[in-house]
Amino acid sequence: MFIRCIVFPGMLGWPHSLPQLLLVCVLGTAAKGQDLHDWQSVAQLHAGDKVRLTLKTGPVEGVFQNWTSHQVTVGTVTAIREDVLKIEQRRPSGKSRAKWAAAGAILGFGAGFGIGAALTGCRQDQFVCVSRTKGGAATGVAGAVIGAAIGALVPHHPKKLIYSAP
Repeated sequence: MFIRCIVFPGMLGWPHSLPQLLLVCVLGTAAKGQDLHDWQSVAQLHAGDKVRLTLKTGPVEGVFQNWTSHQVTVGTVTAIREDVLKIEQRRPSGKSRAKWAAAGAILGFGAGFGIGAALTGCRQDQFVCVSRTKGGAATGVAGAVIGAAIGALVPHHPKKLIYSAP
């Protein structure tokens, strides 16, 4: 086993970068998971799981039935191991488009409010004066609309890669 570290150019300053480097090394090592090129990783699937099986002939979506060391069965399709390129488990997202839109609206409002409040304000030499609160609220509403649209329109494909052919 070896430790893999990622060093970013901004982390090269000493001594402040040492704790960051150690944290990245520890997290990188802890995040190392099962090898996805190992056929044994299919064992984590259970009968009834919704999966997408990508074969050399094309994709198949269905319910996982079973697997052996030589083949896998999804729905009514049984494929030999050599023909399988990828297996992905479909998971329910837990969030509807409305929840994603609401999250986008909240983030958009916060960002818009911050930008609006920073760019507005009254000075004595101005003829037209917009307070920081009103400027922040106006740009916050615009940010909320944009954020909600992005949250609702971005596709959400909750899937987990189980196996990928080497």
